[in-house]
Amino acid sequence: ITQEKNGTFPVPEDQFVTNMTEFLANDKYGATFRNDDAIGLLDSRIYYAFFKIIGVGDRGPKSTLHPRWERWEDLTKAFNNGSGAGLNNGFQTSPWWTWYMSEETLVKDAIQGMLIAGSVSFVILVITTHNIILASYAILCIAGIVTSVMSIVYFQGWDFGTAESIAVVILIGFSVDYVVHICHAYVESHHRSKMERTRDALSKMAISIVGGAVTTFGDGCMLFFTTFIFFQKFAWIVTSTIFFALIWSLVFFPALLFIVGPQGETGDLKVLAKKIYTKYQESKNKKSQEA
Repeated sequence: ITQEKNGTFPVPEDQFVTNMTEFLANDKYGATFRNDDAIGLLDSRIYYAFFKIIGVGDRGPKSTLHPRWERWEDLTKAFNNGSGAGLNNGFQTSPWWTWYMSEETLVKDAIQGMLIAGSVSFVILVITTHNIILASYAILCIAGIVTSVMSIVYFQGWDFGTAESIAVVILIGFSVDYVVHICHAYVESHHRSKMERTRDALSKMAISIVGGAVTTFGDGCMLFFTTFIFFQKFAWIVTSTIFFALIWSLVFFPALLFIVGPQGETGDLKVLAKKIYTKYQESKNKKSQEA
């Protein structure tokens, strides 16, 4: 428009609004901006303007999008710092940034969910087994299962994104299941020695645990034949969780109980509470006699 009018560029301030109005009204040059409401011109005053730039690239994982977001943020800040009043409030946005922020939130929530689930599991194990040593061993095994499965995610080269954050929350449930069965059978055993109680727990629960694991593992394998990447990742996480849960609950956990498992009244919270109460009563009676 400026060239057709043989004007100068940059356009003088007193002619800018007039030229912009003519530009937006021109079907050849300004139709796209007018139809997209890209320039907010009202009552001879410009309130906003936005420009589309194809440069963000395809959507990718968080590790790919975050550096791109930072570069665009730096470019926007540099533009604002070099602009005068009224032009220094620019910001940049993209649909991919919305996805990136959502994915980042999902990851944080997944980690928070794992910590909460682990803490609640420990409390429940302490309450149900009445043995803090046994509950601590069980949580150690559960942490081992989660770490082992996360190593699969790492070696597969996956970013910890949406599929992984959703699957990880479910992972805690699978991890707790088999270990809790062994814990319960160990506590309910009528034997006194740790070796006999461990053998008793395995003889009662091992077959049931393996049977349940086989069916769940088979269900997870079906997801490998899907074409949706989310389900394929989910298949890896489910099957690897079942595999490592079996190894940790039927190999490592019994071996740990065989060597340093609580026996007799060791670690029993009821016995410990009774001893503390007895000591308290003795101390109270002694003070009464001294008085």
